[in-house]
Amino acid sequence: MHNMEKEKQTVRNTDEMAANGLSFSEIRKVVSDQIGGYGGSDGMSVMKLVQLLGSAITGKKEEYKLSFDREEEYRWYIDFPNWPWKKANLEMVSGADKLLDILSKGRDRVTVLVKPSSKPMDEAEFQKLKQDGWLELTQIQSSLTGGATYTARGNNIERFVRRHPLTGEVSQRTLWLCPVTLFVVGRYPKYFYVKAIEE
Repeated sequence: MHNMEKEKQTVRNTDEMAANGLSFSEIRKVVSDQIGGYGGSDGMSVMKLVQLLGSAITGKKEEYKLSFDREEEYRWYIDFPNWPWKKANLEMVSGADKLLDILSKGRDRVTVLVKPSSKPMDEAEFQKLKQDGWLELTQIQSSLTGGATYTARGNNIERFVRRHPLTGEVSQRTLWLCPVTLFVVGRYPKYFYVKAIEE
């Protein structure tokens, strides 16, 4: 009886432990929910999925350098050389593609610096960074296996709006980041600070 209680407590403690915002039970959920979409449920796919997710979570950085390529039919894809599943999973859609159109300035490849954060930057500090070309993405919704939705603010963001085709009314566009984000930065940060750089 004593061992049984000890095992139950160990399971509870393990589930409560967080690895950069994801508990072990959440990691299991991501893996189980994503296997079908990323190429099957064979043992090798599961191992690759767990390894990629684990590397992203444990390899958390303050800043990431990410590159994106615009390919056929003006579709944007993140450059993820070791991605073992369908390339379609890497496509930037639902506003993320529009933001890359702005950041790329007409080029077919753009590299960005990305700084994830759990807290907003001080307004005065952000205004200084904004003058240097940084954008702030603020999470407005997220779902562990459904991605996260963000709004954007910064210079040249006036081009990142929706205009109603009949009324001409302008509204702020949002962008969606799919669960591949978890394999890149290990979480859906509340804030992303983003800047295009020259390579």
